[in-house]
Amino acid sequence: MRRWLLTLLIYTIHESCRADCVVPSPTPAGPVGNPYDSETLLPFLIKQVGATSLRYQQVYNASVFTNIDPACVYITLFGFSMDRSGLPWTIDNMQINLSTTQKRADRLSLVFSENVAADDTVVFGPGRHDFPGGGFRIPLDRPFPYDPALGNLLLDVRIFNGSGLFDMNSPALDAQNSPTDEVSSVWAASVTAVSATGANTSGLTGGIQFSPVPSLQIQVESVFGTNRPVIRWPAQPSVFVPQTSAQLGNNEIWQAVTNNVGGSPDGPDRWIYLATPPPGSSGFYRLIWESGQPVQPATLPDIRATPGAASQTK
Repeated sequence: MRRWLLTLLIYTIHESCRADCVVPSPTPAGPVGNPYDSETLLPFLIKQVGATSLRYQQVYNASVFTNIDPACVYITLFGFSMDRSGLPWTIDNMQINLSTTQKRADRLSLVFSENVAADDTVVFGPGRHDFPGGGFRIPLDRPFPYDPALGNLLLDVRIFNGSGLFDMNSPALDAQNSPTDEVSSVWAASVTAVSATGANTSGLTGGIQFSPVPSLQIQVESVFGTNRPVIRWPAQPSVFVPQTSAQLGNNEIWQAVTNNVGGSPDGPDRWIYLATPPPGSSGFYRLIWESGQPVQPATLPDIRATPGAASQTK
């Protein structure tokens, strides 16, 4: 197969900086116009065709991701654009899974379970999602670690209830269609279906955001004329949360920091302004995910670091 003709922006975030990589792209569609320009209602606009549920799978060949920074190990967001846009809409209940499959473009099985790999992970929902008109992004509830060397990427969407509120004038998602791409899809107009009733070789115009394991940075900044220590870290993956402990070792007690956290999951970063500590005191901070894996932060010259934690001394 030759290179996919559709351009996909795959965003990578490193520290507080954002770098864009351009690689080939993807999702389902019915051909419209010439062999390459296309549009689709699947999987997020099924109400327009009178459907209320859907099972949809799409595979991205690993070769699509050859230019991703190896440090960017987590998929944290999917984004798609509208070919014909309108007002915002809502899907009342959907779920998105990702897995690393050995199935490749145009070789997906019509039996959904045969495409799913052992690392199958629920990355969104099940739950409601509100889409703005004119294109949209889906921040994942749980980042997915993906290594293209291990296989291809399977996007598995379940629309349990697609009858949410929207009133648009013939909306459609922007897509491309070609028999020589690096992506393909299968679907069924029932979320409980065992086998697909439709298949295509086509793709949505959109992007996938990759993020590295985040690291803490502690530095002194001037806040309203007063020098204060500030902790910063990348907003994505958003599942990492800051914790603090007064000491390390056998007596360490880590507690989540929930107050006075600036920024939002949309990023690019989050921060906490700390009170200036008394001379001789110290505080330890770390980022941690629900898996219990602490993150080794970057350090500055005036900061002492320990494995999995950062200390700020005065």
